[in-house]
Amino acid sequence: MTDMIKVMVVDDTITYRQILSKVVETLDHAELAGTASSGKTALMKIPTIKPDVIFLDVMMPDMDGIETLYNIKKDFPNIAVVMVSAFDMENAKATLESLENGALDFIAKPVAQNMADGIAQFQTALTPIVSLLFHEKYPNANLTTRARQQIFVARESTEAPSAPSVRTEASSIKGKVDLVTIGISTGGPNALHSLFIGIPEVLPCPVLIVQHMPPMFTQSLAERLSSVSKMDITEAVDGEIAHPGHVYIAPGGKHLLAKRQGTGFSLSVTDTPPVNHCKPAVDVLFKSVSEIKNINVLSLILTGMGRDGTEGIKDLKAKGTFTIIQDEKTSVVWGMPGSVHESGNYDEML
Repeated sequence: MTDMIKVMVVDDTITYRQILSKVVETLDHAELAGTASSGKTALMKIPTIKPDVIFLDVMMPDMDGIETLYNIKKDFPNIAVVMVSAFDMENAKATLESLENGALDFIAKPVAQNMADGIAQFQTALTPIVSLLFHEKYPNANLTTRARQQIFVARESTEAPSAPSVRTEASSIKGKVDLVTIGISTGGPNALHSLFIGIPEVLPCPVLIVQHMPPMFTQSLAERLSSVSKMDITEAVDGEIAHPGHVYIAPGGKHLLAKRQGTGFSLSVTDTPPVNHCKPAVDVLFKSVSEIKNINVLSLILTGMGRDGTEGIKDLKAKGTFTIIQDEKTSVVWGMPGSVHESGNYDEML
């Protein structure tokens, strides 16, 4: 096959360079174009290698991932960069800063007992990213079956889908909103930053968010968002009561659910299996909210890979929930909102 995504791996640790290189060689539509052991070396090699995407380690000596990313985006703005981050708070904070400075996405370094398990975890994380980039670079090329299953975009072509079946000109939010729910994934940190920095006052209801992220990263995300918002934004805690004007983010690696308690809502954080290959999963939260009686909900599906949230929105719409989806133009990946658009279960696209 001549149509391939050229990948460059940059990591100061030889073990991870080897693992990532092996993974790239197993991915459909990807070829390993080169590796580098430092940010400075990577910047020197890029003009010769001409990669489509760089898998970039966050923490490196001399020139770390953030500085390397800055230089890549300055000199080679069309190259996609995916940050590769370890599971600790320092890496989490640096990774979120990288996303704010132009990185497409990030993946967490595997916590595995052996190289085979590590390779498998990297394969799961990288396959949809490579599939997305391949689809964008070669929109008329055929994806393999495995890649198509991972491509996460509901529609098959770049043509605009037909108008939604449920939207009417008279669509409007009726009455006081009791709860806002948001589902989001790839491109989420920047979208949420833009959303909350633009809300001029404290909302008179709780806001619940599922952002696809691993543990520790959601805590850093909550702290960063809270610093720019007029509302308090924290990770959800099992058993706590959701207060008006407060924003709760599902902890990475756990599901978030809500149920009625008195005149308000209590939150549950559970360690049940992934749904839609996601944990936390949007569908888990949305389905739990759909089971609450006498509630007026505003739900948003924003930028993200996959179809997570589509079934949950269907259940919420059946209960009269007003739903907004993000448009394709402003989405980093129009997978989740695109899937809801395909289903027709939304009221506005903004």
